[in-house]
Formats: sequence, C-alpha cells, structure tokens
Amino acid sequence: MLGKELRNALNNTWLNYALPIEQLRRSIDDIRAGKFSVRQEEQPLKKPAKSVRLAALGIVLVPDVLERTPPYVDSVVADSPAAKAGLQPDDLIVLVGDTLVQSCKALNAELEYIDAADPVRLSVIRGQQLIELTVQPAEDK
Repeated sequence: MLGKELRNALNNTWLNYALPIEQLRRSIDDIRAGKFSVRQEEQPLKKPAKSVRLAALGIVLVPDVLERTPPYVDSVVADSPAAKAGLQPDDLIVLVGDTLVQSCKALNAELEYIDAADPVRLSVIRGQQLIELTVQPAEDK
C-alpha cells in the first residue's frame, strides 16, 4: 500500500510512505472480521473530566499539515511515559485500544475518551512490524 504524499509548508519537505501488504494482511483480516472498530460520530460516549493529552505522554507528532496527516511520531520526550513504554520516532500509530486511527486529528479525538490517569494502549507500525505498547501516564504530583 502506498501512502499519500505530505508536504510541510513551513520548510517545503515531503513525507512519503509505503507499507508492505504482507504486514497489513493480518490487520485487514481482523478489521473485516469485526475485531477493530472505527468510532462513529453518532455513538454517544462520555468523555472523562480530564482526558489524556499527547504532550502529557511525551509524544510529538509530525506537523498536521493535511486533512488526513498520518499520526507519525516525530519525537518522544526523554524520560516521558511514552519513552518508558518504548515508543520511538518514526513509529506510525495505527490503533488506540481497538480503534483504528487514520490521522493526527482522529488520534487526538480518540484520546479525548481516555481518562488522564488510565493507561493508553497503542499499536504502532515500526519498520515492518506491528508493535503493541501500553503507555502509563505519569501521576500528578
């Protein structure tokens, strides 16, 4: 699968990506079997009083320059919850829990439904592997 080209308007750099079908096949089969869900806007879900934020986890995404910019990790703050969980720059976040996230905007929207104190399950594509991580937010001091 070839990804969409993205251009950063600030420094005129381009981002392209390709995913081998062998690596996607299992996930596609799971989605077809109904094992993953995409949150529907009409589903009434309660948001917690304080939801988790990417900055609190220590995750910095690539600039959100297009409507569907993929949620690639640009950097991970040292000693942050994300760093301790093993998240790395250039990881592509594809799932939050069992929910497929296809853009930076969708990732942030999904995080609004997770309490700031709850662990965050992320599935990322790193190189040619699908890796599952659990990020435990830092406790408030």
